[in-house]
Amino acid sequence: MPCARRLLLAALATVLASAAAAQTHPVYRWVDKDGKVNYSDLPPPVDAKDPRQQALGPANLIDTSGLSYSAKKAAQDAPVTLYTSLDCLAECRIARDFLKQRGIPYRDVPVKSLEDANAFKKSTGFDGLFVPTLLVGSLASKGFAAENWNRLLDQAGYPVSAQLDTEPP
Repeated sequence: MPCARRLLLAALATVLASAAAAQTHPVYRWVDKDGKVNYSDLPPPVDAKDPRQQALGPANLIDTSGLSYSAKKAAQDAPVTLYTSLDCLAECRIARDFLKQRGIPYRDVPVKSLEDANAFKKSTGFDGLFVPTLLVGSLASKGFAAENWNRLLDQAGYPVSAQLDTEPP
């Protein structure tokens, strides 16, 4: 019996040790200039097309449910804030739909009080309250204008549209 217990404990210790070692690690996917899809544990080169960061889990599966690498990088470098108000119904809904269609992660900030309005003015540099207003990093655009918003988002490195990765590895 003692030998069987030791064997069981040794097997349990091995399983626990391998589970602890099998944590998720980032894997980068990108398309090179020749159209070849690449995977690496190192970030993609600057000229890579469609770069994405994916998680490689314990079962060696790649998680493709999140944002692309370029969207994550843009969100980190230039977070997007959408300023709205309670009386901005149609135009703010259109603005939200625009951001969702493009796959942009954003923070929706309703301006409801004088304190909110002062924070809006400080963040955007605008004297008056204009909604919807898009703040991308430190650059702001008042009122919904798709061409202006696209320009700001493009400059910040956000992808043009939310796309699923449909290419085979």
